[in-house]
Amino acid sequence: MNTEDFKKKVRSFLVVRLVFITVLLGSILYFRLHIRQFQASNHLLAGILLLYLIPLGFSVFYGRWKIQPRNLKRLSYLQFLLDSVLVIGLILITGGIESWFSFLLILITMSASVVLGKRAGYIFATLNGILYGTILDLQYYGIIPISYNPEFNERAFFYNIFINIFGLYLTAYLMSYLVTRLEKTSATLEKRDTDLRELSRFHSEVIENIPSGLFTTDSEGYITLFNPAAERITGLKRKAVLSRKITDIFPFLSMPPRMGRTEGRIRTRGDEERFIGMNISINRDTHGNTVGFIGTFQDLTEIARMEEEIKRKEKLAAIGELSASIAHELRNPLASIKSSFEMLKEGGLDNDSRVRLMEIALTEMDRLDAIVTDFLLYSNPRPPVFTEFNLSRIVEEVIAMAENLKDGVEVMMQSPEKIMMRGDEQRIRQLLWNLTVNAIESINETGKVMISVEKGPEGTIITIRDTGEGIPEEIGSKIFYPFFSTRERGTGLGLAIAYRIVEEHNGNIKFKSRPGKGTEFRITFPAVKIPERK
Repeated sequence: MNTEDFKKKVRSFLVVRLVFITVLLGSILYFRLHIRQFQASNHLLAGILLLYLIPLGFSVFYGRWKIQPRNLKRLSYLQFLLDSVLVIGLILITGGIESWFSFLLILITMSASVVLGKRAGYIFATLNGILYGTILDLQYYGIIPISYNPEFNERAFFYNIFINIFGLYLTAYLMSYLVTRLEKTSATLEKRDTDLRELSRFHSEVIENIPSGLFTTDSEGYITLFNPAAERITGLKRKAVLSRKITDIFPFLSMPPRMGRTEGRIRTRGDEERFIGMNISINRDTHGNTVGFIGTFQDLTEIARMEEEIKRKEKLAAIGELSASIAHELRNPLASIKSSFEMLKEGGLDNDSRVRLMEIALTEMDRLDAIVTDFLLYSNPRPPVFTEFNLSRIVEEVIAMAENLKDGVEVMMQSPEKIMMRGDEQRIRQLLWNLTVNAIESINETGKVMISVEKGPEGTIITIRDTGEGIPEEIGSKIFYPFFSTRERGTGLGLAIAYRIVEEHNGNIKFKSRPGKGTEFRITFPAVKIPERK
């Protein structure tokens, strides 16, 4: 125990003792006329007044003079010693063995244990016991001229001494136990108090110094905490924000707020727009009850600007790449057409050569037309028109058109049952045609292309499998890119258009391929009905 705590304990004891002696003195004065058995009433009042004045004097002494720590405990021992002597005197003048005030010795022992520790309790139990036994012996043998009731014989005196000494030691023992427990409890509480202060300081430092904005609210959504980072991000002072609703500060939130990640824009006091990324969670107490909400947020304005800049650059790069691809695709047939017409212009060719050159020119013109048509279909598609149609019938028609595209390739349907679907019939026909042609062209000599449609928990599923050469792993991530093709005369728009059609129908397309063993495309359209577009 440090010096300040000890001083507080001594002062508290002095106050309690003054209150007790005041009550005791007042009761003696009030009942004075009725106390006949006291030997000397005047001496009694003088003794009680002395008991009253001594602690009062010590209180003044402690308050005015600075006492060294080593002397403070000695003064306390002296104070309790004086109390014991005065109480013994009080017992003597109030009848000795017949005195009512022997209980004050027990109070002194208790007080010494509380203020000075368990060792002091045993010391004053011994001292008070010796003093009490001595004065009763002196009274019994007439050395001290204090009369007593003749009925008190030697055994009565001995028993009175024994029971009082026993009570003093029992009090010292119980108080030592209680003081020990109290000291342990005080040490534990002090440690916990220190831990709580450290935790509170750490908590405060974390909240005050984290770079992310942080706020807490009550269950009604009124802000109860707003850290400095939140002030910096929003441009609002804490005093201006506390007790306001979060929807006033963050208009993109609702009440109650949606848990998890959310994003939105706010305007600062300087009318500057900022893009905020926020995470909302529930604030619960130790019993698991909801007491409010916790929000952490960051200023994503610069990140959003950087993302927009990156998207713009990616768009420009994609346009440049697309332009280069278009130029490359157009240059080859134009070169063939130009060469054919130059040879025709020179003349001197026989009729068969002229016919062959004209056929080459016409074929390349058709190729140019197909490239332009596919590009227009990919880059500027018309809005899809959703209707209910027989998907199985569309598959049968595509198979009928594709079965003669390549000798040695068999195209078949695995699920002939009728499957209805809602979507753009012409777009789905185009999707099936592009994927089927792609599957046929992946087969070098002989093989099979199998198309199946089914209804599952995920929705309508179309599967197209082939026994072709498969897709190499290194180009698997590029097959849906426009103008990417591994075939010499392919436009590279077939799979890109198929991917666009699947996206328009809110579906997804996946593939798995094993080189040399074929490829499987799996298209899933959602089970929910897609509303018609007007």
